[in-house]
Amino acid sequence: MRIYLIKFIAILVLLTSCGQLNRGKSTHQSLTKKERDEQALNEFVDSPKEVKPKIVQPFKNKAKVSKFCKKTALFFKKYRWKKSNCEKTHWKNVRNSNSGDPLIWTVFGDESKVGERGVESTLIFCGVHGDEITPIKFCFDIIQHLTKEVAENPGILKGKLVAIAPIVNPDSFMKKRPTRTNKNSVDINRNFPTKDWNKDALKLWKSRYRRDKRRYPGKKSLSEPEVVFQVNLIKRYKPRKIISVHAPLTMLDYDGPIDHHTGGIVGTRANQLLIQMSKKARGYRIKNYPFFPGSLGNYAGNERNIPTYTLELPTSNPRKSDKYWTLFRPAIHSAIMHDMRKEIDVAVKPASSKATTAN
Repeated sequence: MRIYLIKFIAILVLLTSCGQLNRGKSTHQSLTKKERDEQALNEFVDSPKEVKPKIVQPFKNKAKVSKFCKKTALFFKKYRWKKSNCEKTHWKNVRNSNSGDPLIWTVFGDESKVGERGVESTLIFCGVHGDEITPIKFCFDIIQHLTKEVAENPGILKGKLVAIAPIVNPDSFMKKRPTRTNKNSVDINRNFPTKDWNKDALKLWKSRYRRDKRRYPGKKSLSEPEVVFQVNLIKRYKPRKIISVHAPLTMLDYDGPIDHHTGGIVGTRANQLLIQMSKKARGYRIKNYPFFPGSLGNYAGNERNIPTYTLELPTSNPRKSDKYWTLFRPAIHSAIMHDMRKEIDVAVKPASSKATTAN
């Protein structure tokens, strides 16, 4: 009896399968040729997979950089400045100061294009001397300005790269009474490895400056991490121009290749940019200061033919920082956007004069 029951069930299953097959055939036969082709195509082509949007992870600064930003915020508060937005900035850091603070810089533009023909690189240094307080705020203003400009117009820096180091010498700035020299009591703008350093640096310091501690060039060139830091940025970014911000000598200075600065003759690119910066800062004074053994102007401008501009703000008074940014913002923006390969139409050049000292 059980055997007959099993056979009966098997026959029912077979008949059901045949019926479904026949219904499938009849349905298939009732479709048009176009519909049958589409049905066949759908049977063999995988349906497209859902493409999930790529999630861009927000940058995260190193722990020691974040700590440094909090430290920076305290000094901004001390001088009653607006927020630095330091922690919102994507910083790069390789080496530290003698006190262990990170030597930081930030970059606008595509670093992979560095050195390529047609890329205009600008390097900006601030806070070289810690007792020159206003330049530090000035560099953070530049960073915030470019951040806003890029957000509003992403293509504004196409073909350009800007690297900014706002506090080159933190050990001299981040103290109760800021100093010109670093923790080792060295003036880092006299410590660059220029060709005349071994012969003249200490000799000039002893004779001309009468061993002034504020201008001590160190026992040997390139002995200070802050100088190594600047030298490495120059090598890394191969800038077409360098802007170094100081205070309080109230002038613009240029150091660079002689064919760019032929005795004050108007008509060359680098000198024209100097004049343009002056004009955009309401005729700010231009002075042709000499360079010194171990100075940035000597190392970068004179020996490596990199047009190097020194902007000396009028004072180191932190309360006037916003005023100085308002005055010089057009000049700095113009300098960053200027392509050193293109001429600028300039009608007149402010009078220049020689001086005996420099930053």
